[in-house]
Amino acid sequence: MTKYLEYKFSDSPEFISTFDEVPLWSASFGLLLLKHLELKPNIRVVDIGSGAGFPLLELAQRLGASSKCFGVDKWANANDRAKQKIRNYGAGNAEVIYGSADSLPFPDENIDLAVSNLGINNFEEPGRVFEECYRVLKRNGKLAITSNLNGHWKEFYNIFEETCRQLGTMDIIAKLKEQQERRGTVATISKMFTDCGFSITRRFEEKFEMKFLDGSAFLNHYFIKLGWLSSWKDIIPETEQVTVFTQLEINLNAYADDRGGLSLIVPMAFIEGQKV
Repeated sequence: MTKYLEYKFSDSPEFISTFDEVPLWSASFGLLLLKHLELKPNIRVVDIGSGAGFPLLELAQRLGASSKCFGVDKWANANDRAKQKIRNYGAGNAEVIYGSADSLPFPDENIDLAVSNLGINNFEEPGRVFEECYRVLKRNGKLAITSNLNGHWKEFYNIFEETCRQLGTMDIIAKLKEQQERRGTVATISKMFTDCGFSITRRFEEKFEMKFLDGSAFLNHYFIKLGWLSSWKDIIPETEQVTVFTQLEINLNAYADDRGGLSLIVPMAFIEGQKV
């Protein structure tokens, strides 16, 4: 048990050549985005935090040759992978630009539609990103984002908190709750739009279920190790990590045994605002 605690992320061409976040996580949010976007001809689009090319490439192909889609990201190896996809797919209307979300490489009022699939979770200064989107969008241009919401994986976090109570590590519970509270609600995310001058045009909430055989499968999954493990380790003293995660894994597995598997619910939202 707990071999996953040895995981170290390696940002290398070899890693990115096999990196694929779409099946586990991004696809559900990306499909929500694509479901609700209004597709129009002859528009300029920017995907903020485009990563390895999803949903940038899918959106470019769905819009077709009359539109131009730009992906902006400062993850160099992911940009290289996205560029290779553009070449392989023959998606001549897509382009990847190395750049930061809080300083978009476009002049004022140059873009018709800005999108970000889960990007808000990774922006260091989300308010600055919203301001930049407002700047580069044309009048009546739109910003559409997807995000997971406060309350995601509550089944897991409830078991995590109970594990801490069981071990008497109550200080970890407060830090765990603080991590969860950083995720927005529809109201708090909508406020980011309106604070920057956007008018909210549409909001949709959905949820999906992630199923794992048990806690061991969950904790050893590569994307869990890549995306979440370090944040959980950061709130636990190094000398206590093996103890806490061993008990957490035992408790998750017991929960899964009682219910025929580990099912985790993820609430998500699509929110769209218009520059007025």
